[in-house]
Amino acid sequence: MKLQCDCGNVRLSAPDPAQVTCCNCGICRRYMALWGYFRPGEVEIVTGTAGRESYQRGDREIEFLRCAACGCVTHYQTLAGDPDPIVAVNFRMAETLPQGVTTRHVDNATR
Repeated sequence: MKLQCDCGNVRLSAPDPAQVTCCNCGICRRYMALWGYFRPGEVEIVTGTAGRESYQRGDREIEFLRCAACGCVTHYQTLAGDPDPIVAVNFRMAETLPQGVTTRHVDNATR
């Protein structure tokens, strides 16, 4: 599946997900992301000349990445040394989701 930020500077290729996750934690709620989870080798990420920017929140276990030109959050990844590395692709970057993809809602909001 092909995905990209608004300006096309960051492009991703990932397998079709069976499910995406909608989380309501503070940052995911603000990003309005739909996450699909993969092993690093399953996702190809190509970044154009404008580059990417990153943000590490709270416990600094994951890094959110966005296009430096248009600001779209394209994915997050675990940091080096994580024993179970993942790349979470923001499927809001897709034009449409494949038919049959379900959305799992996760309640991680702090009260």
